[in-house]
Amino acid sequence: MNATWILVVAVGLYVATAAVTDLRMRRIPNYLTVPTALLGLAYHTLAPGGYGFWVALGGFGVGLALLMLPALAGGSGMGDVKLLAALGAWFGTQGLLVAFVFAALIASVIALSVIVGSVFRRGVSKTSRRYVAARRPTGKHRRPQPRVIPFAVPVAMSTYLVLTWMVVRGGL
Repeated sequence: MNATWILVVAVGLYVATAAVTDLRMRRIPNYLTVPTALLGLAYHTLAPGGYGFWVALGGFGVGLALLMLPALAGGSGMGDVKLLAALGAWFGTQGLLVAFVFAALIASVIALSVIVGSVFRRGVSKTSRRYVAARRPTGKHRRPQPRVIPFAVPVAMSTYLVLTWMVVRGGL
C-alpha cells in the first residue's frame, strides 16, 4: 500500500469518526484526537515521502493556534482545537490552512441556511430575536442551551476535498 493511501485512509476515518461523534455527543473526545495526532507525527517522521517531523509538528502547532482564542472565549470547544491540531499533524501547515478555510466557508453556508430556514418557518421578527440572543430556551424550568453547529462536520467535508485533491494530484 502506497504511503499516500495510508494518509488518505487514516485521515478519512479520523474526520468521519470525529464528525459522527460531534454530531451525536456534541464533543470530540481525547481518546480520538491524541492518538491521531501522535500517529500523524510518527507517519511523517517514518514514512517514505512524508513531510518530516518538523513540518508535521508545525502543522500540529498551527492547528492548536487556529481555534485556541475562540475556544478560550467560549466560541468553540477544546475538542475542535484538538481536532485541528491532529489534522495539522497529518496535513502540515499548508494542507491544514486550506482545509480550515474550506471548513469555515462550509460552516458559514450551513449557519446561513439554518438562519434562512428559520426565517421561512417562523418569520423575520421571531428569528432575529432567537439569533441575536444566541441562546434559546428549552423549556420553562430548564436552562437555555447554546446554539451550536458541530464544527467537525464542515472540517470533515473540507478534509475530503483536500484528500481528493491530494489523490488527483498524485501524492503528498
